[in-house]
Amino acid sequence: MERKDIEERLTWDTSSIYQNDEDFYKEIEEVGELAQKLTSYKGKITESKESFKEFFGLYEEFSRKLGKADVYASLRSDEDTRVTKYQEMSQVAANTAVAAGQALAFMRPELLATDESKIKEFLADEDLAYLDHYFEDLLRFKDHTLDPKSEEIIASYGKLASNPQTTYMIFSNADISFPSVKKDGEEIEITDANFVSLQEDKDRDFRREVYEKYYSVYRQYSNTLAATLDGEFTANNVEARLRNYSSAREMSLFRNNIPEEIYDNLLEVVHDNVDIHKDYTSLRKEFLGVDKLGFHDIYVPLVKNYDRKIEFDEAKEIVLEALKPLGEDYVKVARNGFESRWFDVIPNKGKRSGAYSSGSYDTQPFILLNYTNTIDDVFTVAHELGHSMHSYYTRNTQPFAYGHYSIFLAEIASTTNELLLLDHMLKTSSSEEETAYLLNYFVNQFKSTVFRQTMFAEFEHKVNKLVENGEPIPAERLHSIYKELNEDLFGDDIDVDQYISAEWARIPHFYMYYYVFQYATGFMSAVALSQKILHGTDSDREAYLNYLKAGESEYPIEVLKKAGVDMTNKDAMNKAMDVARNALKDLREAIL
Repeated sequence: MERKDIEERLTWDTSSIYQNDEDFYKEIEEVGELAQKLTSYKGKITESKESFKEFFGLYEEFSRKLGKADVYASLRSDEDTRVTKYQEMSQVAANTAVAAGQALAFMRPELLATDESKIKEFLADEDLAYLDHYFEDLLRFKDHTLDPKSEEIIASYGKLASNPQTTYMIFSNADISFPSVKKDGEEIEITDANFVSLQEDKDRDFRREVYEKYYSVYRQYSNTLAATLDGEFTANNVEARLRNYSSAREMSLFRNNIPEEIYDNLLEVVHDNVDIHKDYTSLRKEFLGVDKLGFHDIYVPLVKNYDRKIEFDEAKEIVLEALKPLGEDYVKVARNGFESRWFDVIPNKGKRSGAYSSGSYDTQPFILLNYTNTIDDVFTVAHELGHSMHSYYTRNTQPFAYGHYSIFLAEIASTTNELLLLDHMLKTSSSEEETAYLLNYFVNQFKSTVFRQTMFAEFEHKVNKLVENGEPIPAERLHSIYKELNEDLFGDDIDVDQYISAEWARIPHFYMYYYVFQYATGFMSAVALSQKILHGTDSDREAYLNYLKAGESEYPIEVLKKAGVDMTNKDAMNKAMDVARNALKDLREAIL
């Protein structure tokens, strides 16, 4: 389907940012002018309280305008990645950000070189007191911040460092194409958007054909994609060394003050409980009645003769009903999101695959979907809405300096929404088949989000260690590492073949270094929080809403602790494993 053929109400409203593309370019011009004004403060930021206040006022205006322009360009580009002018617009925003970053590279070194007592004196001013935590956090980076000239050099390489990710995203969304398969006399083009739904087909031979054709394409380009991945990891490791970090992982986690032990604890807990994943694999093999599973069997619902389709308008009402435990205000804001065109719903040719939540401090939230009327799509709606509601409450509660939230917290609100939806759908299930389907959905989500994402995290860490040590990562080596990890995770009941060994090539999150582990920690945290919301007290629910509003006003570990979950030890992780083990037991009883 072409984008022009989609109903307007099913597309997001970018006119709420700018009325037209010309307004984007005007804003970009203003951003450039503000950057020039900011550079005039070089060596003078802390000259006086007045200059300090003026600088941060201008810096906030600059950042907000740049953020808004970047979101607009990104949204328009993702609507149809074939449209050259929006690709160019996205590049303009990226180039402006890089140039501004280079011009303002003096900012952090200059602030860190200022005597702390002088900064504290400025912050005693009532108008500046809110920046106290900002500077507390900034001072942590003192040992990892270079002199102004070195910072300028690193900033000047910003575009080059982001090229592997940019290249991969353009390739995977605009340039790559997949073969067609024939089903009931109809030719169906395989795409990223329909791959999973095709893998749910009841015809095993058809699933195998789709699977092999799909992954053959990624395997065909694996040498190129190994090179882009090498470029991504190399850029991160070079910056880590320059900034005096022991590793790229330390640099990534340090940004949000996350102890590296959480990463290691996650890998250990998953390995200690891998029997859950292997038992689920065995259950799937037993249910399907096959001698050995293939990876083309892992998406088949473990419920026969159940294929409910849910139109988007019905999905909206189901999700809003499920979110009622979060209170009237939450539901009111969420409903307004549906009515104010936060969502871009329908797949169209050239549209970016997958789903995400976007927006800036000065825009409404925006949610990209590729909705195809499946129950899984309903859960995606709840998931992305969770992100957007988190953003909404943060931006409407916190000043700009804290109007974002760390990636460590980013996946918790989204998954909590999913778990509330699951609870609602189980309670309102109209059949044993639907109940079994939903139980399988939870166990499968746990498998995919905790076990699979942790496997991704382990793959990423293993590969990064190779790059860190100066070793090459050709495609065949990546295939081998990925194959071994799958064998450890799935056990003997599945054929780990050459096709799945190339799956690493289709994972865009490997270009967001050391991000994926937070899907797993976020899911585990969400299990605990959803139980508190559903079965706890009003104070538990209020604590959760306060978590949504906290933004970056405190460190993420502390924000989560105040919501009732402590991720600095293994207890919360192990309790989540217990929930999964019990759910798997219920699922086995429901389907066998």
